[in-house]
Amino acid sequence: MAPIVRFSSLSFQRLTKKSAFQAFVLSFSCNNRFYSSSSKRLQVGETLPDVNLFEGSPNNAISTRQLYKGKRGVLFAVVGAFTPGCTNTHIPDYLSLYEKFKEEGYIISCVSVNDPFVMAAWGISTKAAGKIRMLADPRGEFTKALGMDLDCKQVLGGIRSQKYSLVIEDGKILSINVDPEHTGLACLLCIKNMKADAYLQNR
Repeated sequence: MAPIVRFSSLSFQRLTKKSAFQAFVLSFSCNNRFYSSSSKRLQVGETLPDVNLFEGSPNNAISTRQLYKGKRGVLFAVVGAFTPGCTNTHIPDYLSLYEKFKEEGYIISCVSVNDPFVMAAWGISTKAAGKIRMLADPRGEFTKALGMDLDCKQVLGGIRSQKYSLVIEDGKILSINVDPEHTGLACLLCIKNMKADAYLQNR
């Protein structure tokens, strides 16, 4: 596999049609109401932990190992379904590039420490259903295994996920992008505060 070349941009328009891009990432300026409760975070080059996530109902378990076996994927995590910033900005941004991701052979997945019914309803309401895999991590097991958990007990009553995105190929993590300030309560964003990281790979 050829080396990955990284560049930064403030505009998705700078991504050329010839670019086989590995991911785009949002970095956000937020406050520090929450803090990470994990001391160990998975690193680039490590294998994604094999944990069951749930799609649509508690009866539909999805193994992360099987989900990305032999496949390329972009997975992004949010603090919670139906939060304003994630609903109005995160989901639409990924949907706007759905065809490009599909063309390049990527699965787009969203994960949150919520129950699968909430994630399914959120996918329907944002018109992401059928395009973005809306995956629930109800006990935060996947989130903790990645080292991406946040202690939100004082505000949201329990463990939630940091905002991050991963580029994954055949179960291996190619890139990790994390909101350095963790997250604000409402996850409100505006485009001018958004950064895009794109990854080019010559095959």
